[in-house]
Amino acid sequence: MADGESEQAPEPFTERLRRAQAELRRRGLSEESSVQYCQHFCEILVQYGEKCKASEELLPLLEVYRISIQSYTNARPYLTAECAHIHFVLNRLAVSCFELLLSLSENEIPQEVWQQLQQTLQDSHIALLEFGHNELQALLAIAREGGAWKNPVLQCVLSKQPAEIEEVNNYLIQEGPAFLEIRIKHLMKTDRKLDATLLAKCCAENSEINSKGAFRQIYLTCLCAMGPNEEAAKEIARVDCKEVLDIICNLESDGQDSAAFVLCTTFLTHQLQQESVYCSWELTLFWSKLQRRMDPSLESFLERCRQLGIIARTVYHIFFLIKVIQSEVSNQLIS
Repeated sequence: MADGESEQAPEPFTERLRRAQAELRRRGLSEESSVQYCQHFCEILVQYGEKCKASEELLPLLEVYRISIQSYTNARPYLTAECAHIHFVLNRLAVSCFELLLSLSENEIPQEVWQQLQQTLQDSHIALLEFGHNELQALLAIAREGGAWKNPVLQCVLSKQPAEIEEVNNYLIQEGPAFLEIRIKHLMKTDRKLDATLLAKCCAENSEINSKGAFRQIYLTCLCAMGPNEEAAKEIARVDCKEVLDIICNLESDGQDSAAFVLCTTFLTHQLQQESVYCSWELTLFWSKLQRRMDPSLESFLERCRQLGIIARTVYHIFFLIKVIQSEVSNQLIS
């Protein structure tokens, strides 16, 4: 890779990367030198990355990531495979670059920048494959296509246009579960809930991508986030309550209280309407805890219980609601 490619980056940044790499070469191949290089590399990247983020200028940040990928690739032959940091650093660098590209439209990036990025990613991908690293594959595909949203198969999925199952599966496998999850979360964050749901459904239906069931959870969460709708009602009707409880626990442990609350409320409402009492007590307990966490007001809690009580069709559900009301009122009096 030619050093001329680095001319657009801030000189102190490129110079610090060069010094870090020179020190790595001087010390020779060892686990200690590899660990220290990875730590130093991350410190440099974070420092200059934060400067770009503070200025809210995304193109300079993209250049920082491009130069970082190039520099790390050049340093890779001098890093020992025994160093556990190598994969982590490269993966985080690829993820950060991917998240940035999701936020940039192809019109915001000049053609020459795309070409330069593509060349760097192509050279780096080929070089890193020799060491068993495949982290840049999805980024390279995006650079070749000229944008994070220009893949024709992805466009078919998001626009509900027909696409060959094999082509869809190939796209999903190429992007990989980690980047697909980031893409779906970006769609949710930018209020493109329908697009997120469509992509999550494709992922959930792919046995290789959804081998651990993560996208089933994401799909259900996206469905519920869209509010009451026929598709969500049909899908929820097929889900076992114990599976929902597991998903709610997972979301809560990941700090996604809002998503857990939406899913819990949706499924509890469905149970009340369908007169199903299977796992209803556990579900009601989860709901009461999440409701109070989302809105600490006791008055709001009592009003929500009243609304659920109106649609409840069995005495069991009424009894469960009364029990959580008694518990919350007692706790309020004690505190």
